[in-house]
Amino acid sequence: MIKKKKKIFNYSFFNHTVKKKKSTKSFFSRQNFIIFIIYFLFLTIIAKLAYLQIFDYYNLNKYANNVVYKESTEKQKRGSILDRNGNVLAMSVKRYKLYLDAKMIKDLKEIEDFLKKFNITLDSLHKELIGLESTYSRVYPEKKLAAHVIGKVNSQEIGTYGIEKFCNNQLTGENIKRSQYKIGGKKVFSDSLSDKNYDTANDIKLTIDRKLQFIVEEELENGLKKTKSKKAVAIIQNPHNGEILAMASLPTYNPNEPVKDLNALKNGAISNAAEPGSTFKIVIVSAVLEEGLFKLYDKVNCENGKMKVAGQIIRDHDKQKIITVKQILEYSSNIGTAKLALKLGEEKFYKYIRLFGFNSMTGIELTGEEKGLLATTDRWSKRSLHTISFGQEMFATPLQTVNAFSTIANGGVLLKPRIIKSIGEKQYDSPEPVRRVIDQDTAYKVRQALEGVIKNGTGKSAKISGYSVGGKTGTAQKFDMQLKKYSKKHYMASFCGMIPAMNPEIVILVIFDEPGSADYYASSVAAPVFAKIAERATEYLKITPDQISTKKGAKK
Repeated sequence: MIKKKKKIFNYSFFNHTVKKKKSTKSFFSRQNFIIFIIYFLFLTIIAKLAYLQIFDYYNLNKYANNVVYKESTEKQKRGSILDRNGNVLAMSVKRYKLYLDAKMIKDLKEIEDFLKKFNITLDSLHKELIGLESTYSRVYPEKKLAAHVIGKVNSQEIGTYGIEKFCNNQLTGENIKRSQYKIGGKKVFSDSLSDKNYDTANDIKLTIDRKLQFIVEEELENGLKKTKSKKAVAIIQNPHNGEILAMASLPTYNPNEPVKDLNALKNGAISNAAEPGSTFKIVIVSAVLEEGLFKLYDKVNCENGKMKVAGQIIRDHDKQKIITVKQILEYSSNIGTAKLALKLGEEKFYKYIRLFGFNSMTGIELTGEEKGLLATTDRWSKRSLHTISFGQEMFATPLQTVNAFSTIANGGVLLKPRIIKSIGEKQYDSPEPVRRVIDQDTAYKVRQALEGVIKNGTGKSAKISGYSVGGKTGTAQKFDMQLKKYSKKHYMASFCGMIPAMNPEIVILVIFDEPGSADYYASSVAAPVFAKIAERATEYLKITPDQISTKKGAKK
């Protein structure tokens, strides 16, 4: 029995030992197989890479070149131009172009017949590209409104006139470079080629008020038709900060449409420099009062409307004998201002003309501004001192004239006129003083004289109900360059005034060039249009009346 058990034990041990050896052999077999597979795959990849890099380099490079189509420059959407209240005056609208691939069209004749309905031919289409391409188109929702201020762009959306040109860089921002790919028959744009931050396009907000601009243009257009004038200009300015609230020049144009006559693009408010006539008399009156040479009620002999200077006659339309300095403005006496200038002298007079900003750029944010014309005193004739005093022998722009009146209105400080209120996030709200021209007391006295022009003198037709008005008429003979003398047929009629007279909140200038009507005087042509603009403007701006209203139904 003992031997039998021993056999069984040995047998079990033997069986166990055999089984263990078989398991180890199976493990090593599987491990070798896996290692073999890994080596095989690795060698396959190496071989494939070697083949691509060495033997198929040309085909791979050609494929890569076919995938990357080109680098392109993408324009940012052009910024909008807004009025002071955020109303859109100019904007860019996205438009799309459709491209067809002739190879993918089964029935070319059918497509061609369809496109002919829209005046499109296959010859005008790109033959390679499929899909849509976006572009931007400039649109001016208000059409002609403030066209000379806004300006326009060319076919590449580059500003060519007005704010569009002056602020072209700010409106466009910086072009973004991108890489364009062609994948699966389609074109796809990648992200920008670099991580740089591009300058963004900015919106421009103007100081112009859309409603006031509409009022000015409507009344100016009506006046142009009524007086049969060739051209007209009107400006409204805030005298306390220099902001231009409205600026119009006729004839005008629609920036949405092609412009055939390039002269129509010229902004007459800043470029039509001409002899200002009697509106310029505020300069000589201000100068002699500031210098203490005369007081407002000092008397001057106006020679009954006729005075000989350097062999030529200076005349007054209204013959006056002895009148006050205040009345010289009220009756617009050329002889009176000539005598004031004679007392002041050439050098001081020239100094004050320049102090008021004439013969200098105002610096307004518009292209095409002229600086006017004023000869230095060494080139003045024996008559120049006299004739310049009433606005002859020198040129001024309408903007220079209204800015000079604003200097009187705000207490004697010349401000830079401004037409931009903000660019993007940057605000331009603070006034920009250029210099003090006269002291506050002198400016106050001149305003008194200008109020007298409306109450007692040539500006009675500029009166408006509920408000005092101070202003000055100007009827200037135009110089005939061919005949080398002043014309007896062609005139410039203007009126510049402030409301209310003694505490002005707005200054308005109206000019009509070559009125064709029988009555060409400023008192009949420009002053009534000023009154219509002023009446509507004061109501819109809610300027507090300083007089009892004379309108029908109003309380007296």
